Formats: sequence, C-alpha cells, structure tokens
Amino acid sequence: MAGTKVSTVVEAPAERVWALVRDFHGLGGWHPHLPESRLGNELTGNTIGSVRVFGFDGVMLRETLLAYDEEARSYTYGFPDGTFGLDRYRATLRVTEITELRASFVEWTARYDVAPEHREAAAGRVHGVFTSGLAALREHFAG
Repeated sequence: MAGTKVSTVVEAPAERVWALVRDFHGLGGWHPHLPESRLGNELTGNTIGSVRVFGFDGVMLRETLLAYDEEARSYTYGFPDGTFGLDRYRATLRVTEITELRASFVEWTARYDVAPEHREAAAGRVHGVFTSGLAALREHFAG
C-alpha cells in the first residue's frame, strides 16, 4: 500500500480551522483547485455514507464519507476502486490544537493501492491536491 502525507501549521486556533473544513460537502469552498460539490445520494451533511460529487482533472469524483469525529476534528473518506488508477483509497483530514501557540496542526493523509508503474504519478496528484489545500488554509488565516 502506498501513501501520501502532507501537514502544516495554521496560525489560528483549531476550533476556527475546524469550523472552516469540518463540512464534508464544503471542500470546494476553501480549496482553491476544487469546485463546489453536489450531493451524490440522499444523505446530507456529515452523515457517514454521504457522497460528494465533483469534477477534477477530467474525472467525476464520487467521494464517500467513511468516518467523522467532531471531537477529534477529523474525517475520513474514500472513492471507488479504479479512480485515477487507485484502489482502496482512504484519506483523512485532521485538525489538532497546538496549545502553546494557539495554532493548529493540520494533516491530510491518504493510503491507497496503485500499480508500481503508476505510483509516482498517483502520489504526485494526491500530494498536489493536499499541498494546495493546506496552503490555502494557511493563507486564509494569515495575518
């Protein structure tokens, strides 16, 4: 299994950062390179099993919310096998408080299976999405 992990420090309290990113269907509202999503099933909000649908890189993504933990400020989602050549894709976005700084540690990780010949391209695509999203969070809360 391959993986991608990107993290950053955001100069804002964890509760403020989480308030921005906590809505599973709100990704397009804060991520500069992803569009607004539409509901993919009858489940709304942060209900486990809820599906968000949006276009990215020529593909209609259907991401399903697999876990949501308000107290731990994290959620995990996945998409169907074969999307971008990845299987068993699972990603987690987590916001942790840095108590001494009144700042946040934000981590976005993914685990997936991918054929060896596609590993570098897949890792680059996932890393690019995660990096640009976390950079946007830093900028949003800067100064």
